[in-house]
Amino acid sequence: MALVDDGRLSYQQLANQVHLSANSTADRIRRLRQRGVLAGVHAEVGLEALGHSLQSLTDIKLRESVDRRQFERDLEGVHQVLSAIHTTGEFDYQLWTANANTDELQTVIDVLRELGARDIQSRIVLGEIKFNAARLLNRD
Repeated sequence: MALVDDGRLSYQQLANQVHLSANSTADRIRRLRQRGVLAGVHAEVGLEALGHSLQSLTDIKLRESVDRRQFERDLEGVHQVLSAIHTTGEFDYQLWTANANTDELQTVIDVLRELGARDIQSRIVLGEIKFNAARLLNRD
């Protein structure tokens, strides 16, 4: 968990916390990366600091004629879309967007319609509780 809390720790700093040698710690981290348990170390970007404080969850139902894979490729050009989850149920996708204001959200919705969205339902995010997938390691 120490590495999850601070991905910038050196092998020596991490080794001191887990009571192993730096070499043993480095070997374990390499094995975790090879097995895909550690998928990467990332910096978290502050959306509000970038002027994108209006976040939304937007459900998308595609028109029948739209190719899903092409829609996904096209989403890469919509920079406000931070995540696109392909889902089952009434809607095909749930998008997480970050926008400067409601005008920008409306522009994103217009672009989504051009890309093939038939039905769109957006909800403004009022707050978020984030959990790291590392919590699955604690199965006490």
